[in-house]
Amino acid sequence: MNPTRMSDRRHGWRIALSLAVLAVLAFAPTSAAAPSAGATVADRPGPGMRDLAEARGIRFGTAVGSEQLADPAYTSVLASEFDLIVSENHMKWGPIHPGPTTYNFAEADAEVAFAEAHGMAVRGHNLAWYSQNPTWLTSGTWTPSEADALLRGHIDSVAGHYAGRLAQWDVVNEGVAANGSGRSYLWSQLLGYPGYIDTAFHQAHQADPAAALYYNDFGIERPGRKFDGVLALVRAMQTRNVPIDGVGFQSHLSLQHCTARCTNDFLRNMLAIDALGLDVAVTELDVAIPEPTTPAKLADQATVYRAVLAACLLAPNCHTFVMWGISDAYSWIPAFRPGSGAALPLDEQYRAKPAWTAMHDLLTTPPTAPSCADHVTRADAQAALEAGGEGAPLLDPDGDGIACPDLPISAPSPTTTTAPTTTTVTAPPPPTSTNTVGPALPAAAPATAVASDPMLAG
Repeated sequence: MNPTRMSDRRHGWRIALSLAVLAVLAFAPTSAAAPSAGATVADRPGPGMRDLAEARGIRFGTAVGSEQLADPAYTSVLASEFDLIVSENHMKWGPIHPGPTTYNFAEADAEVAFAEAHGMAVRGHNLAWYSQNPTWLTSGTWTPSEADALLRGHIDSVAGHYAGRLAQWDVVNEGVAANGSGRSYLWSQLLGYPGYIDTAFHQAHQADPAAALYYNDFGIERPGRKFDGVLALVRAMQTRNVPIDGVGFQSHLSLQHCTARCTNDFLRNMLAIDALGLDVAVTELDVAIPEPTTPAKLADQATVYRAVLAACLLAPNCHTFVMWGISDAYSWIPAFRPGSGAALPLDEQYRAKPAWTAMHDLLTTPPTAPSCADHVTRADAQAALEAGGEGAPLLDPDGDGIACPDLPISAPSPTTTTAPTTTTVTAPPPPTSTNTVGPALPAAAPATAVASDPMLAG
């Protein structure tokens, strides 16, 4: 691990603050007044989310599409309230690599150019995934060496095209199944799990040494077999000297998903990743509401958004907080989850919903550390988590009226899960990339396409 890239990861004071104020941050009701009729959040007086988050050491981001950049109301809010973007679709295999030797960078280039013009960072998403792949790839019959060349060539071309311009890459997306084992799809079938993941990270680092490299997945926001599998994967990657910098928590949530223990669950898992010396990021947050939308459901949604942001603020290794869109005017939820909607914190007119106000309040009022703050450590935080109990906030875990643990307890090592055997493939050197034409590829023969899950935003 490059120590320079890890240098900003140690903010112990945030753990101190977390133990004293989690109950207030995560569960306090939202009280800010609603915006005036017709006013977008970009028109509201005072500091916006971008400035507030930067003051707390957080990159506040959103997924974007180049087609949305033609909407002046959208771009006004995007530029004023956010300091990081991720391409919602245009850096995925299908859109950016539509033919065996053809790359289409136009849409993604427009998104990166907008970010650079407005002083925003960019996350790349993604370099290997089981979904949204081009037909020429999924319908081909490839040998392991051919598949290795395809994967390396794509990463070299795409990550190389943006080298030095992107802050982070989701290198592999959703590579772990619900039971914690490797997901079976094209790359794992041909190159082995986790062998293809190692290959992808090494190639991404070679193509863009400055970018922070993330493994990204859904369903890891709470303890369970899938999170254990991800934890085992990234720990084993470290033992093999694979260049990984962080883990992305997608966080496509619902009102039922995030209960009173939501912040505790997020924080527990974030601390387990922190124990490995890795960053975490909230990468694709949205909170779907079952129709019809009501004031009560909007209030519940605000609680979920607040709880997730609280976890990121409290985790010493969380510096990136990204939502999968800005406004309900542009959201993937209604089309892919019929019967649900209103998943984003701004309405279709870019006015603040309770969720936006809750996050704004949370970023506006910095917490005050308790008198025992200097003695709070990561071990204390882990002990507080263990003592908290179901639904309990991390305030005063031992019940003695003092807002921090009395005795530091060493954080236990995360549960070990044995990773499947790696399949090693000898491959040719990475091909040379260009902006519009990729390396020559072997001819494809018909085969069964890899199935994709339309319920996932990616």
